[in-house]
Amino acid sequence: MKSLLFGLALLLPGVALAEPIETRKIITALTGDFNGDGAPDLAMVVETGPTDPMDIHFFLGDNEHHYLKPVEIVREQIGGEWNGYDQPGYENSDAEPELTMLPNGSIKFYLPAPEIGSERTNQTLIIAYRNGAFIVAGFAYDSDDYLQENAASACDYNVLTGKGTSSKQQPDGSTKHKTVSAEGRTIAFREWNAGDAFAACQE
Repeated sequence: MKSLLFGLALLLPGVALAEPIETRKIITALTGDFNGDGAPDLAMVVETGPTDPMDIHFFLGDNEHHYLKPVEIVREQIGGEWNGYDQPGYENSDAEPELTMLPNGSIKFYLPAPEIGSERTNQTLIIAYRNGAFIVAGFAYDSDDYLQENAASACDYNVLTGKGTSSKQQPDGSTKHKTVSAEGRTIAFREWNAGDAFAACQE
């Protein structure tokens, strides 16, 4: 959902966009201080096509010149579904990404699973701005299969340290917990591969 502050930011003189963006393709946006300099920053999730992964546009506020500077576009890293945004009478999808600003300046990306098939896996990414780049600091998922009993699993781990926890339901209905211990890594958001994260959770 577009915030009032975001709407005002787009109207301010001097706001520069890295490339033209159709406003109807802006799925969601978030303002906050991503780099800790006291200036408001902006992140936007932008639809590329009705069935394609989405782009994320990042802007950092310039305290001296009072404008939003485009700093990075992360291509096709956010899955989701936007039903017929370019058609009359469209309805919002239940699989739109959600952005939340965390107290430490990081951004929480919640990616709900599309309502396709019986197995649903929701993902969460924690994105932080470090040393001039947006990186993936954390990853989590929760999964279940609505046609199977005792099929739930989950994981939450710190990508930077490689430490976390995972859980998986057993056939008898109990839940087995284990510690995730992988190699800590610093991964740029644009280079993120969710498959590596799932593998780390299941080792």
